[in-house]
Amino acid sequence: MDFSVVHLDLGKEYRGGQRQVFYLLSSQLERGIKVALAARKNSFLLLKVQEELPQVPVLALGGGEFNWLSALKLASWIKKNNCTFLHTHEARAVGLSFWVKKLYPQIRLIHTRRVSYPFRNWWSKKKYTLAEAWVGVSKEICAYLKQQGLPASRIFSIPSALELKRYPLRQKELSSPVILGIIGALSSQKGHELVLPYLKHLPFAYRLLIVGEGELRPRLEAQVRLLGLEEQVRFLGFRESNKILPKLDVLLVPSKDGEGSSGTIKEAWASKVPVIASDLRANLELIEPGVNGLIFKLSQPETLVEELVKLIEDKDLYFRLTQTGFKEVLNFQVDKMEAKYFQLYTYLLAEG
Repeated sequence: MDFSVVHLDLGKEYRGGQRQVFYLLSSQLERGIKVALAARKNSFLLLKVQEELPQVPVLALGGGEFNWLSALKLASWIKKNNCTFLHTHEARAVGLSFWVKKLYPQIRLIHTRRVSYPFRNWWSKKKYTLAEAWVGVSKEICAYLKQQGLPASRIFSIPSALELKRYPLRQKELSSPVILGIIGALSSQKGHELVLPYLKHLPFAYRLLIVGEGELRPRLEAQVRLLGLEEQVRFLGFRESNKILPKLDVLLVPSKDGEGSSGTIKEAWASKVPVIASDLRANLELIEPGVNGLIFKLSQPETLVEELVKLIEDKDLYFRLTQTGFKEVLNFQVDKMEAKYFQLYTYLLAEG
């Protein structure tokens, strides 16, 4: 079936959502779909696509969802190239696409929503309304979109994916001290502040590697000093997760809110690193406690210590979680995600 897709992402950074766009572009190219990328000028994603996927046309845009020049530029480019779909991947892109759709109504809009935050105001909900289809990367997000009055028949669940070959396997015995890790942006929703005080109660020697950057770093560093944990906790800044995960004994995912379908959990599975995550609904969509990971209660953060001790003391449990997690991640490979999007595109095209 002959159609083309323009992927739109206005993020400056290269976080989980941007990685998913790159994966989707790569796999759609392999299928033979005509794809293009519209992204923020000099963004990490745009530069990475130009370098690694030079056959993909790119359109550099200004930032922001109310950038009228960018909206006009994108609408004109879509019309000139007779594109079929405009597929957005983050909130600013959704906003810009609203104006593109007004300028060029023929384009079919698809919005992928990756976070479980509620809409903040009238505009954050309004800008979603012009699409032909909405994708939630978790069942929780899909349920929320339905609650907002969007038509259930147009809402689809397609989890985010990963490229398994990127993740080397953890090969070592349990370290002494035990190496723990938290990987993600240093922002309040990731839960760093919540769990740090309880690590003082661990009955074994450990090191905690905090991987990521964000506005919360000065506060977290101050908290570590206040708790007297300078010897145990290291801030590594931004690092690619596949470079860090094989060095870990356990990945902690203490997220308080906002998670969609945690890429970090899947990446840990791919590296055979056991996971202990908070009991967010999104995390519980992935983790079956005691089978492919462990869960602690956000309402009782001290239970993180209980789960960690159980994991470190029970070698059979440790091994079982790594093996089951690795089998689980096979369900989240890029080709499976791409196939579901292909089905969605063809379904929308068949409607005429």
